[in-house]
Amino acid sequence: MAIGNVQIATNRYAPTGSDAINLYSYDYASNLTLGQLVQAVCLRSAATYERQSVTKMNVMASGSQTLDEAADWLKRIAEGTANWTDAKTFLVSRMGIDANVLPDALEKTPADQRCSYDKRMQAAKALQDKMNLLAQSQQEDMIDLQTLVNRRDVAYSTSSGVVRTMGQSMSQDAGNFM
Repeated sequence: MAIGNVQIATNRYAPTGSDAINLYSYDYASNLTLGQLVQAVCLRSAATYERQSVTKMNVMASGSQTLDEAADWLKRIAEGTANWTDAKTFLVSRMGIDANVLPDALEKTPADQRCSYDKRMQAAKALQDKMNLLAQSQQEDMIDLQTLVNRRDVAYSTSSGVVRTMGQSMSQDAGNFM
């Protein structure tokens, strides 16, 4: 594949400087200097990391919302104030708890209160275990997000360094001619 056929991704993070490439004006790598091509690759990488970071943040926001809902359901299940049909639907559909480990109904009669309590605690334990896994996943997502942001920053720094180096090189060349 010829370098002239390599498409350059344009994005809003074009660097500024004396010889900076404005990626909005280029679609392909033909007629680019080596410095401009390096900038284009750096900016393309930074844009990719930026998109991945946004996706990761959206996943984390969804996970946080699920954890908040789960905490509310955990409290209501433990207190015995939850509508069991709704609680079981949440536990199965949103938290992925196997329906076979959950009771079909919770008894409300005084003779069955101990049995009902044990069943609620069994459901609460299953929910707590899922919440712990989700919280652990959230921590791993945070580390991934930090890594993506760091990689994006390195790509921007590299691009800025190329612009700075090119500017210094041109200044030195001009000085040599004088």
